[in-house]
Amino acid sequence: MNQEPIEIKSKINGNITAYAIPGHFATAHAHVNFYIDVTNVKHQHTMARNAAIAFASFYASNTVVDTIVCTDNSEVIGAFLARELTRPSYMSVNDGTAINVVAPEFTPNGQMMFRDNIKSMVYGKNILLLISSVITGKTLARSLECISYYGGAVSGIAAISSSMEEFQGTQIHSIFSPSDLPEYNIFSAQECPFCKAHRKIDALSNSHGYTKL
Repeated sequence: MNQEPIEIKSKINGNITAYAIPGHFATAHAHVNFYIDVTNVKHQHTMARNAAIAFASFYASNTVVDTIVCTDNSEVIGAFLARELTRPSYMSVNDGTAINVVAPEFTPNGQMMFRDNIKSMVYGKNILLLISSVITGKTLARSLECISYYGGAVSGIAAISSSMEEFQGTQIHSIFSPSDLPEYNIFSAQECPFCKAHRKIDALSNSHGYTKL
């Protein structure tokens, strides 16, 4: 992890930037050769707003949204996205509506859940799932399973960074994709070339960040 991070500018909006940090990273389900740092996109209000505007362009005219379910600390983007989707426009299918913005909790064993006071914002609602990153799709699958369990219907999937274009028949609209960083690779732990070369893991990573070892 001694190399300088690589700045990546979104092809959708050049004002939205992420940083690709080279190294040997281990996630819960895979090993990767870059950590895609989207911290500023999630937590800096101007960049979060630009991200929301980018996402809204995919959904405003064709997707009914009752609730935005935000995972991975993406609530700032979610709030801006709700605002963009409900802006008065003859093309907007959500014009004048009130969109809920919620985030699931996690039980000690890692299961996603919604509290009783939030369930009504998911049950029977059209859900736009907002997720930080999609690598293997396993966390995404768990999110979709949770929403289905609580009676929600997923009408769209938005990801800041995604290695996939679709999942289980639903298109994933992302701000950053593999084409932005062709060198990015995902490996199983058994097939990781770094591990085979006996290179130590530099850091453990998840959607919240990374921790050096």
